[in-house]
Amino acid sequence: MKKELKAIHNDDLIELLNKLKLMDKLKNGELKCKFTETIITLDNLHSIFPESGSIKIVCNSPEAIKKLSEYVNEHNL
Repeated sequence: MKKELKAIHNDDLIELLNKLKLMDKLKNGELKCKFTETIITLDNLHSIFPESGSIKIVCNSPEAIKKLSEYVNEHNL
C-alpha cells in the first residue's frame, strides 16, 4: 500500500508556520516536541502533522524520529 507524504521546502516553512499561527509560539519557545517535550526551534524542527484537530510538532532527535515512525505506522497515517 502506497502512502502519500506531503513535504514543504525550507524556503516555505516560515510561511507555513505563520499560516498555522505557530511562528510566534516558536519564537517564544512555547512549542514542544510531541514525543520528547524538547522545545522546538527552526533548527531542530523535523515534522508537523495534524492530530485530532490540533497541530503536532516533532523535533529532529533520533528518539523523536523513531517514535514518529512508529506512531505513523500504528495509526496508519
